[in-house]
Amino acid sequence: MNYRGQAKLYYLYMMSDGDVSDGEKKLFDKICKKLYLDADDKKRIKQECNEISKEEKMTCIDVVEENAEASHMNGILDIDLNKYVSDEDKAKILWNLINLGYSDSFFSINEREVVDFLREYWEIPDSLYQEMIDVAETCLALEKHKMWVDGLPDTDYKLEKIKQVKKDLKHVQKMILTTISEIDF
Repeated sequence: MNYRGQAKLYYLYMMSDGDVSDGEKKLFDKICKKLYLDADDKKRIKQECNEISKEEKMTCIDVVEENAEASHMNGILDIDLNKYVSDEDKAKILWNLINLGYSDSFFSINEREVVDFLREYWEIPDSLYQEMIDVAETCLALEKHKMWVDGLPDTDYKLEKIKQVKKDLKHVQKMILTTISEIDF
């Protein structure tokens, strides 16, 4: 799997609603770290995505649809969206996209369009997709709860609640990754 191509998909996706939020940037950095991409890789990816978006006037859905039709060598993303990608990798990519979509508190129509295209293209089961959405919405609710707890006076109660929310976030994230690793479709 071409990790740079995968990161390009994520960055174009983040641009699809017109603005790359701080939450999206933070999550993108975490994803790039897992993909073994360094700061120079991320900088080149951002530049390439800006060129695609501004100079070629292509949106993320345009790029994904074109890449799905093009061969691996000719695709803008430099990855073949179907060949050499395991079902688990497809599900992880879809999860990262959904997670990025919710990271700015709003899963936009443009973001949903990309996710829906790939979900259908890769024939991701509806049950897995719905579980991903449920987990993303749970994470969003936990993040909102954490923000509320952050506003409480500094007490042992506040520290305990923040630790619990962080623990809950890690738990639900781990659960969806376990589900993805065990799914067979």
